[in-house]
Amino acid sequence: MDRSSYDVVVIGAGLSGLSAATRLGMFGKKVLLLEKHYVVGGLNSFYAKKGKKFDVGLHALTNYPSEYSGKKSPLLKLCRQLRIPFDSLNLHEQSHSRISFPGKDLVFTNHFPDFLEQIDQLFPNSMNAFLALLDKMNEFPAYSVDAPDLSTRNILLKSEIDPMLGEMLLCPTCYYGSAQTNDIDFTTFIMLFDAIFKQGLARPEKGIRAILDPLCNKLKEMGIERRMNTGVKKLHSRNDKIEEIELESGESIKAEQIISTCGGIETELLLSDFNLEKSNTELGEFSIIESIFVMQDTPSEYEWEETVIFFNSSEKFEYKCPNDLVDMRSGVICIPENYKSPEVASDFKLRITHPANFSKWNALPQEEYQEQKSTFESLLLENGLKYLNNSKDNLDSLSNRILLSDTFTPKTIKRFTSHENGTLYGSPTKKRDGSTRFRNLYIAGTDQGYIGIVGAMLGGIAIANNRILRSD
Repeated sequence: MDRSSYDVVVIGAGLSGLSAATRLGMFGKKVLLLEKHYVVGGLNSFYAKKGKKFDVGLHALTNYPSEYSGKKSPLLKLCRQLRIPFDSLNLHEQSHSRISFPGKDLVFTNHFPDFLEQIDQLFPNSMNAFLALLDKMNEFPAYSVDAPDLSTRNILLKSEIDPMLGEMLLCPTCYYGSAQTNDIDFTTFIMLFDAIFKQGLARPEKGIRAILDPLCNKLKEMGIERRMNTGVKKLHSRNDKIEEIELESGESIKAEQIISTCGGIETELLLSDFNLEKSNTELGEFSIIESIFVMQDTPSEYEWEETVIFFNSSEKFEYKCPNDLVDMRSGVICIPENYKSPEVASDFKLRITHPANFSKWNALPQEEYQEQKSTFESLLLENGLKYLNNSKDNLDSLSNRILLSDTFTPKTIKRFTSHENGTLYGSPTKKRDGSTRFRNLYIAGTDQGYIGIVGAMLGGIAIANNRILRSD
């Protein structure tokens, strides 16, 4: 077999693509991993600015192994599948996090009984209905590729729990994984509920590099070819099979099997016979703006105690692409250094996220784009102070303690993920089994329906195992 022919070509070196390539390499497959950008990780990557290192996507690593997940923990499963020692991640658990709605603050830790006690205190008349909802979630085949597609919002409305409790449950699960407007499918809701509340949040000591580095090292050790700055131009097909992969450089390569992790509609756009009118894949719309502030001192100096805060300014939670540049009514605040780490840093990061409109941002002339980024950077910080407990600072006093700041918009997401509309979670149309109309082309990652860092990695592993290795 020559250099231009492979057992498997994996398109995209995000977490799903890296995991799929690593798993296939373990079983002796000749794999080529293609990445159109110069860094691995996709939106879950990292960069440096003025000597400070930033994780781009990682707020928290969900699925922290707990007494409620035991050996079935998805995080432990992926460590076994990729042969990454769990202890090497050096995880630190969250302090505590909060869902903040008008008049209600629902606090949660990595101890699920604490969450149940909180619900009983805040919504005592809803406890029986909530326990019945938990039973329904336990009985639902959420981890099956054949799980029915149901509306979580409709299920919550029928559950007879307090309406605000339902809205509060939707807020973190939507922000951490929904591609739908004002809803989340029940399968994804259950996965994220388990990941966030039943298991919990943690962060590797080295951030996302604790995951990316060992994967890249394993690929190198196994001799897996990885080409950076190498985009795919077209996928050429004949009948029910992809016959040739044309690169943007003009080079053509062949592969027995292809795994695409760049998204459903994005993969279809690569097909030489693509017809948008015949596509069954819905274009996603939800994107975000996020500002990151490097603050001097430690969070305790500001009396900021939470790890993550999901907030909403009204009793009704709306989750959609806003009509304006940014929707300030809801969002997420994360303090990545507010995990239980024995080390005390001399500074820390404050990250604030809101929904944003890709089309509006994309249409701005460059000078106005930069002006709006600067304007919203201040607005996000000012608004975020309303939700930080014990905050005694106003915007003016706080600005003197900011060492460095940076902001990314939906345009940034489009640039580094190639997701149409700069979508955070891809298309609402998911293919959990990864199948396409071609017998040797599979979808993995975001549009496979596996959400979050752990989910993306398990999705890539699942395609490698179930679609390629078990078919040999």
